Amino acid sequence: MGSKALGDRPRCDQGASRAHVELCSHQGVADGLRRKRLPISRTALVTDRSRVRLAIGLRSTAQSLSLVGLAADTFAQCGIDLEIAQIETAGPAGIDGLLQGRWEFAEFGAIPVVQWAMEGKDPVILMAAEPVSALYILGGPGVSTANDLVGGRIGVLTRAGQTGYSALEMLDRWDLRDGVDLAELMKYPAIYDGLLRGDIRGGVLTADYRFAAPEGALSVLADLGKEFGFQGPLLATTRQFLAANRDIVERVVEGYSGAIRAFKTRPDIAVPVLQKHLPFVDVDGIARIHAFYAARFSDIPRPSVAGLEAVIESCSQKAAGERLLAVGDVYEPGVLDALERRGIFDANVSSTMKV
Repeated sequence: MGSKALGDRPRCDQGASRAHVELCSHQGVADGLRRKRLPISRTALVTDRSRVRLAIGLRSTAQSLSLVGLAADTFAQCGIDLEIAQIETAGPAGIDGLLQGRWEFAEFGAIPVVQWAMEGKDPVILMAAEPVSALYILGGPGVSTANDLVGGRIGVLTRAGQTGYSALEMLDRWDLRDGVDLAELMKYPAIYDGLLRGDIRGGVLTADYRFAAPEGALSVLADLGKEFGFQGPLLATTRQFLAANRDIVERVVEGYSGAIRAFKTRPDIAVPVLQKHLPFVDVDGIARIHAFYAARFSDIPRPSVAGLEAVIESCSQKAAGERLLAVGDVYEPGVLDALERRGIFDANVSSTMKV
C-alpha cells in the first residue's frame, strides 16, 4: 500500500534543526509562519531527518496542531521533516490517500477509520487531542429549530464522512430524514458561506464557525458531540507503516505533543497560525477560538475509548454483514504508552497546571 521502512533516525531528545515546510502554492496556510522555538535543552543537532507527509482533513482549530508544531519547530526537534501534502481532505479521501501511500499520516474523524477497518483495511488511530468533537448542526438566518430545516438542505463535507454520517443520525433522532436533504460541499468555509447566504438552511460545523459568525446570525440546533459522544478528530496512519517505522511514528506523535504545549502556552505562536488557517475570522474571534480549544486539548492525547466504542456500535448497526470490531482493531495505544513511559507528556501536564 505504498508504505515502506524509512530507517532509524535520531530521536527527539538528540536535538534538531528547523523543519522544512512544504505546501502547494494554492494552500498557502503556512506561508510566512513566524518560526519561534520553544525552549529546549539539547546538545546536538539532528542533521538527518525523516521526511513524512500529512493530509489535514478540515480547516478548523481541531486540525491545526500540525501547523502550530511546524511554526514552533516541535517536529524538527524530534527529527521529523513534516510536509503538509494536502489540506481540506475529507475523511474518505484522507483514508484513501493513506492506503494508497500518497501520505503517511492524516487527520480526520473516527467514522471513516472504523468504516474502512470494517472492510478489512488497515488504518490505525495513534492519538487524538480532542476526545469528543466540538461539532454542531447550526441553523442559518431564520432557522432556530430542527423543524425549520424541513424542505431545505444541511451542508456537510461528504455524506459518507463524519459530518454527513452525524447529520443523518441526528435527522433520524428528529424523525426528519425524509424531509431534509444533505448538500455535499466538501469544505467547511463553503458550508459557512452557504449558511450565511441562505443557500442551505443548516450546516455541520465546528466551534470555530460559531465564534466567527456575526452575533445572532447562526443558531445551534444540535451539539453532535454531546448527542452521540463520537470520538473527535484524530491522527491516523496504517498498521503496515507503523510496523515498519515505529520509531518515526513515535517521533511524529511526540512532535504533536510539543504542538499541544505550544498551542496552550505560546499564543504568540498559535494565534498567527490560526489567523492564517482561519482567514475568515476576525481578531476577537480568533482570541475566543484559541481560548476555547486551549482548554479542550488533552495534555496526554489519548482517544476516548467510550467515543470509539460509540462509533463502532453505530457503524456496526448501519452495516449488516460487516465484520465486528473491537477498539483495539482501530487504535494502537502502544505509541502513547511508550512516550508516557519516557516522560514526554510531563511538560504538557506541568504547563497546564501553571496556566
